[in-house]
Amino acid sequence: MENLFINNLNKKDINHFTTNIGLFIRRKTSKPFRKACNKFTNANLLYPRESKNIQSDEEYFNNLNSDRLPLNKDLNNEKNNIVIERYPKLNQDEPYIFICNHTCPEDIETALNVIDRNAYLVLGSIESLKYNREMYLLWLNGMIPFDILNEKERNELVPKMCRVLKTNSVLIFLEGSHNYDFNKIINYFFDGATNASLESGRKIVVTTLVKDQDNNIAYMDFSNPIDITKLDINISDYYPRFEEKLANNKDELENLRQKYYIKSITCYLRDMMSTATYYMLSKHFDLLKRIDYGTYQEIMSEFHIKYMLEAFSKLKWRHDVFEAEYLTKKPEEEREYEEVIRTLSEIHLNSKILKSVKLNLRDYALRLKDLENNDVVSFMRNYWLQNKDSKGNVSVKKLMKEK
Repeated sequence: MENLFINNLNKKDINHFTTNIGLFIRRKTSKPFRKACNKFTNANLLYPRESKNIQSDEEYFNNLNSDRLPLNKDLNNEKNNIVIERYPKLNQDEPYIFICNHTCPEDIETALNVIDRNAYLVLGSIESLKYNREMYLLWLNGMIPFDILNEKERNELVPKMCRVLKTNSVLIFLEGSHNYDFNKIINYFFDGATNASLESGRKIVVTTLVKDQDNNIAYMDFSNPIDITKLDINISDYYPRFEEKLANNKDELENLRQKYYIKSITCYLRDMMSTATYYMLSKHFDLLKRIDYGTYQEIMSEFHIKYMLEAFSKLKWRHDVFEAEYLTKKPEEEREYEEVIRTLSEIHLNSKILKSVKLNLRDYALRLKDLENNDVVSFMRNYWLQNKDSKGNVSVKKLMKEK
């Protein structure tokens, strides 16, 4: 059964997805709501004893030691521990854009447990909006749901964010999906927060989360507020072929400059989050050795099972919504790479021609297989299709046995 009253909230226009009274009430009741959220989720918040907020982000990371640290002595084994590495000094009545990485099914509630003011959640999961009963609690907090596969709703997202940002903050997960990629510490970002910041004039707080599932600890780092209009951004640092693009498109110079200026800011924010993630992983997690896992395929299989066990035990998908739920951004160079691999892997030439042109098609076939094995949408969908019951539910018992 679909959730009543909120199941079509994503279809509301800019003037009706929330009300001014709703914004006001949520802003004024944020403290009791957060306390209730702490209690409801059994959270144990642990803040740093020494404040380092006077440091800039660059100073903080330059002086940070990446050596492995012992577990915090104040952990409570009966609670969901959230260790805050640092939290900035924020102006009391100023709204901010909190951008967070998508690292685990509990990342939304974890972030909302810590953020010290009301922050409307940008929600891209229509499946959750329709069927997850916890969405009523997120509605109480305030949310901006949208269908990521719907162009109209995507185009309305930034204006909706800007309306909220006049008085309230916003929390958005720019990766778009949980990061189950084997090669990226942080997935590529969508540009929504950058566009909203430029249009609204609001600052961005980079919010980084890493979850230690074995010890039930979430580690979080909050950057200082970033005024992206004051960043010294060199587009060529992020897009080396930028000048070449300008030379080939002289009629669209200003549009291209603005487009890649926005993309470069987004890359800068992603780099900040990647740096925070790297240090938290170094300080709080043991180094895994490849020799303990076997071949690359065995490693991939091991983590596929972990990802699916996490997803199907906590998110309970009942429909084929994996295209939307695990949609991630692919930059132009990655799309070009995939196109080359798929094209060359389909070439059929006899051995004489292959020898003369010195083309190793086996290499491209293996690269294509690697692309397919890393396709999160495919391995999630395939497991769901093979194991769902008549109602679309998936039992994780078989998966636990495989693990």
